Formats: sequence, structure tokens, C-alpha cells
Amino acid sequence: MTEIKKLTKIVLIVDTILWFMFGTFLTFLFDITMNPEGWTNPYLPRLYGGVIYISAIFAILMLRKKEWEEIKFLFEYMLALIISSLILEVTVFAILSPTSQAVTMVHLFNITVEALLSALGIISYIKQRS
Repeated sequence: MTEIKKLTKIVLIVDTILWFMFGTFLTFLFDITMNPEGWTNPYLPRLYGGVIYISAIFAILMLRKKEWEEIKFLFEYMLALIISSLILEVTVFAILSPTSQAVTMVHLFNITVEALLSALGIISYIKQRS
């Protein structure tokens, strides 16, 4: 059994904090904080905010475990969630950036945060496996 490394625990703590923050923004404060253009479907972002909340709860539960094998599958799920979200965010940015400056700033912030989380997660995963 492999023990969970310190870098992996730091990544989980950072993920938890940011996911609770983004989950709150998307679920409860979407119209105020992240909807500058007046999105017409208010349910989809709130659904994704719920998924992010669940991921944050999984991250807290993973922090309580001691062995890498116990959290490996959930860590891979979270890494896949971040990477797929980054791909979607970049795609939406490429489509909507010519239309609005407000959308551009929100998407650039989201892309930056998701890229950092993805990079940290991938580095942590590689170091954990070695």
C-alpha cells in the first residue's frame, strides 16, 4: 500500500476550497456573479454547481484516507472532471469571445483557474504513481 503524498493532499485542499467557492457561485449566486450576459437557461449552471459541491465533499472524504489505493479512482474522476471542464470552457470562450468583453473576462478567469487545477492534479498524479 502506498501512502498519500503531501502534494496530493495539498491539491485536494486547494480543489476543495475552489470547488466550494465555484459551487456557491454557480448554485446560489449565478445571476449576480457569473452571468453578465443574461444566460437564458438558469438550471444547467446550477446543476453543474451541484456536481462541483459533490466533488468538494468527495475531496474532503479523500483527505481522511491514508492510502493512495483508497482514493485513486475518485482522484482520477476529479482530474477528468477538471480537464473536461477546461476543454468545454476553452471551446465556449473561442465561440463567445468575439461577442462580449464581459464574457471574455469571466471565461479567462475560469480557464486560468481550471488550467492551474489541471496542471497541479496531473503533476500530483504522476508523482503519486512513481
